[in-house]
Amino acid sequence: MQRTILVVDDNDVNRLNIKLLLKDVYEVIEAGDCEAAEKMLASHRVDLVVLDLALPPEPDNPEIGMAYLKRLRKESPDVPVVVITGHDERALAKRAKKMGALDFFAKPFDPDEVRETISQSIGELVKQVRKEQAERQLAGRVGRELLGDSEPMQQLRQLIEQVAPTPSTLLIRGETGSGKELVARRLHELSARAEGPFVVLNCAAMDSERLGLELFGHEKGAFPAASARKLGWFERAAGGTLFLDEIASLPLDVQGRLLQVLESGEFHRIGGEAVLQSNARLICSTQKGLESLVEDGKFRDDLYFRVNVVNIDVPPLRQHKEDIPALVDHFLASKSQLCNKQISSFSPDALGELSAYDWPGNVRELENVVERAVVLATADVIEHLPTPLTGPRTVQTNADPLDHVFSRLPAEGVHGDKMLAAFERGLLLTALNHCGGVKIKAGRWLGFGDRAKDRMRYLCDKYDIHTGEDA
Repeated sequence: MQRTILVVDDNDVNRLNIKLLLKDVYEVIEAGDCEAAEKMLASHRVDLVVLDLALPPEPDNPEIGMAYLKRLRKESPDVPVVVITGHDERALAKRAKKMGALDFFAKPFDPDEVRETISQSIGELVKQVRKEQAERQLAGRVGRELLGDSEPMQQLRQLIEQVAPTPSTLLIRGETGSGKELVARRLHELSARAEGPFVVLNCAAMDSERLGLELFGHEKGAFPAASARKLGWFERAAGGTLFLDEIASLPLDVQGRLLQVLESGEFHRIGGEAVLQSNARLICSTQKGLESLVEDGKFRDDLYFRVNVVNIDVPPLRQHKEDIPALVDHFLASKSQLCNKQISSFSPDALGELSAYDWPGNVRELENVVERAVVLATADVIEHLPTPLTGPRTVQTNADPLDHVFSRLPAEGVHGDKMLAAFERGLLLTALNHCGGVKIKAGRWLGFGDRAKDRMRYLCDKYDIHTGEDA
């Protein structure tokens, strides 16, 4: 991603020289005074400002540039500044750094000094962005890897690798705690945008007004509390990925503005008139069925079709319980290190209890349970869970799941053919509902293997079941 540098200097020759020095690596835009600089900042996404301290209306008074530096740090705190000084103004340069300038170089220009200063400053910017990304990952992650050798997890990883290099908008579906953000991060890491920012916005955590401000940013004075310009997440995600978590929670007015960005690639900050370009890739997630929200008029159908280009379903943990031992080992190692403890394992009984539970909170709930067990552990093996797991549990594997049905059959007998047909039809509907109406998936879930597609078509025809999905 090419970085944009704004050079603010009233000397045309100085601006041209800097542009010639940097144009092969950076996009360079220019301004001859503070007013022109403000217009450029309003209409462009700027990564770095190069500011001459000698500016109109008093080019011989460096306090004009110092005052504008102070204003920049207040009104555009996200944009770093490098100042230009004279060779005899080192004290002034040090003062500028104390006021928030990232670095400085002197004039007349030494080409090597200019290039090195700009390169190091951009490097510091990239380093800070990556640090913030790492902190967000550490604070919000479910686990750093998509662990598990089960068939659902293998299929998920294969799909991620297939669609990650494309520019398509993606919709990730899955229950709370199943790892939707982790999937989005993996998609970003495997894309051509991996060196760019990965920006997360939780749509369910904000009201309509706050969401608009966060997505699109605002200009100074856009509302009474707007004391400074603020870049929105679309700008922050430039050259990278914008992940909108729980897009089903977007209010209709924000949905309309998001649709405009997706269709035109353009937006403007709230309170601003300048048109800005967006080149961030959009990934969305939802735990709710967007289709039902569209039917109820709570989600725009045109936006639904724009974000639902490629669908990625994250399986709930209860569908790949064979991965629980690997997940437990992973969380046990990380939580033991975090708590400075030497915990080697869970006992077979404790692990069996973890495997019997249906995990309504999915992988996140499992992580929390393991952490709680580590915190309260008094030995190197966790023999028992510190608190009982309350919620749905899987029937033990040595018991027949139909035993409770057979035990309730009436003593006078039943109509066998009707009951078998009703049971088979109910099983088909359950499988289809479980797999989003996709017949081949439902067939595999029912264990039909290579015959899944043909078998499901036959059975759906037999029981007059129509899903609108023949795949």
